[in-house]
Amino acid sequence: QLTPEWTWQKFDLSYWNGDNMHLEITTGKDAPLMVNNSARSWFGIREAIIVRKGEPAPPEPREFLDPLFEITAEKPPESINDVADRYVAAITAAVNAWRDNSATDAQASLLNACLKQGVLPNQLDKLASVRPLVTEYRRLEEEVVTPTRVPGLEETIGRDQPLFVRGNHKQPGETVPRRFLEAIDATPYKTQQSGRLQLAEDLLRDDNPLTRRVIVNRLWHHVFGRGIVPTPDNLGRLGQEPTHPELLDYLATEFTVRKWSIKKAIRLMVTSKTWQLASEPSARAPEIDPDNRLLSHARVRRLEAESIRDALLVVSGKMLLAEQFGPPVDGNANRRSVYVRVQRNELDPFLRAFDFPEPFTTTGRRDVTNVPAQSLTMLNDPRVTELAASWAASMLNHKQVTSDDGRIYAMFARAFGRLPDSHEVERLRTYLSDTKVNHAVVAAQVAALRKELDYRQMAVSELLGPVRTRLIEQAKSKTGGAEEPVPKPIGRWEFEGDLQDAIGQAHGTAHGGAQIDKDALVVNKQAYVITAPIKQTLKAKTLEAWVQLSSLDQSGGGVMTIQTPNGAVFDAIVFAEQAPRQWMAGSDGFTRTQSFNGPADQDAAKQAVHVAIAYHADGRIVGYRNGQPYGKPYQSQGPFEFKTGEAVIGFGIRHLPAGGNRMLAGRILRAQLYDRALTAEEIQATSQSAPYFVSEAQVLAALTESDRTTVARERTRIQALETEIASFGTVPDLKDNLAAWTELAHTLFTLQEFIYVK
Repeated sequence: QLTPEWTWQKFDLSYWNGDNMHLEITTGKDAPLMVNNSARSWFGIREAIIVRKGEPAPPEPREFLDPLFEITAEKPPESINDVADRYVAAITAAVNAWRDNSATDAQASLLNACLKQGVLPNQLDKLASVRPLVTEYRRLEEEVVTPTRVPGLEETIGRDQPLFVRGNHKQPGETVPRRFLEAIDATPYKTQQSGRLQLAEDLLRDDNPLTRRVIVNRLWHHVFGRGIVPTPDNLGRLGQEPTHPELLDYLATEFTVRKWSIKKAIRLMVTSKTWQLASEPSARAPEIDPDNRLLSHARVRRLEAESIRDALLVVSGKMLLAEQFGPPVDGNANRRSVYVRVQRNELDPFLRAFDFPEPFTTTGRRDVTNVPAQSLTMLNDPRVTELAASWAASMLNHKQVTSDDGRIYAMFARAFGRLPDSHEVERLRTYLSDTKVNHAVVAAQVAALRKELDYRQMAVSELLGPVRTRLIEQAKSKTGGAEEPVPKPIGRWEFEGDLQDAIGQAHGTAHGGAQIDKDALVVNKQAYVITAPIKQTLKAKTLEAWVQLSSLDQSGGGVMTIQTPNGAVFDAIVFAEQAPRQWMAGSDGFTRTQSFNGPADQDAAKQAVHVAIAYHADGRIVGYRNGQPYGKPYQSQGPFEFKTGEAVIGFGIRHLPAGGNRMLAGRILRAQLYDRALTAEEIQATSQSAPYFVSEAQVLAALTESDRTTVARERTRIQALETEIASFGTVPDLKDNLAAWTELAHTLFTLQEFIYVK
């Protein structure tokens, strides 16, 4: 990312030494790889120089002084007043030339230098007459639609290239003219251009059967699970031979007769007797054709990654088939997999588990593995569990299917496309019954543990509560009864039925389906909230939020962020962006981000936790969790100053634009913004929302030795109880037996028949 200053940018070309190459500089959106999120990135070039390695770099440009020297060339100044007059004359001439669209580069540099030094004003509050023009310009600029860019090829002058010896580009051989394959036509192309047009024509010429063979072989591969040539990327000498060469040529010929229609070619294949064969082999087939190369029966094969994901959505009833087209979506969206974003360095983990190809090159034949990670994904992926629960709930609420056997038949048919036999029904019925019993046992055990936990927590509270109250009263008496309240925020969002700022005017607007539920903001990796601009300049500051995550296995989502309206600059409370389950202070390009090296969070998915980040004026950034310091503070390059009206608050998003791993899934119960960095004591007080703060150490010190021993013993047991309760995982909900039916739905998802075609 280049700076907005005129400076030399060095590009070391030694890697391409000896090669023919060109250097291309583009704006962000025109680059082949995404380099920034700015839709309006720009650059300017005034001069380009090639310097041999080892030679000194060119001097920094000083041409902004040229207009001054031009005026003084005829008559050098004789006094300091003459020098000032020359400056005034040069600057006046530059301003007039700028107005008349005739300014030279040197004059533009002079004006730029004057702006930096404050010689010329550049603030709207000092240029009242300019404000309406600038406002109108910004309005018109915002209305300009950012064009959608599609990468393409430029047809230009072409030249022949040498043959690389054994593929080594450092060993060029003799020059080979641009032409088609020698086996068909070795005549060089008679054109001064690249030859792409001639190559395209040769690919489709009547006497070239290769293109048609490749196409129909790939179609056969996708329809039957293996191509007639088993190596679809290589139909040449190094590939495998076709199992049915005559069939391949017949299909290629029919492809031409049917005017190269892929739909008609697929229809021809799926209406064949071969396609309609059962997967059960005959008695002799394993002896004659153990690999089924001759297609004596259908091949059992696993669905592709996208089809497995789509099957989960369709069966659970969550697929949004009506939503078509539009930008790519996150893998947790309920749209077809064809819309899931494919980013080379951040592939969807579910698709990757089922052999989604790495998008670094073409893949004619995908890997089909059978590894433990796939079974574990179907068992433990929270998204699969969520879809199973949704499917189970819909079946329990089904008005036409009301009996257990009816639900079993309906769910089995929906999952596998066939009705179960009596043995399968009996096994599922038994599984459902056993699951209900097991859930009842677990619920009873957890209820007993929680009862003991409540009892012991109450015992501790009865010991600590009176002492804490007495200490608070003593604190009041020392100040003559005057309250020492917790710090007052400049913004507070309590999410009690609305998205209003309870203190200021930064009211929120929901996006992507964000909603209030039970006095909490619910976000789900698509939903988020953006507020109106903050009516105050902020530099040192504190972000504070109470949040419960949907899952600890998410990364990069933002709980609360302060950002410019386009998200180019931001500071945020972020979960697990650089390390799993760790809280961090997110920022644009990690410019103010280092790891706190705090412990991995184990509880944020079970209960709400308090998280705060304080940005001090000297650049120090301190993290807190549940009122206590989180990890170690660090020194950054200094807090960014968000100007009045130029910053918004976001909830459920790391920064705009929305999408990707910026989004959070969970419940945000409350959030507060402060216009200074709170101290550790203040954070501890705000985390408890108490008007006075008495530390835990003070309370323990005021206890008797016997009571301190009792508190320590009870807390040891409380910790053991919490660990034991956590070992049970999610406690099943016995209401309507939803948990048992969810287990049954999840079990159907994990059966091989769900992801295999036979």
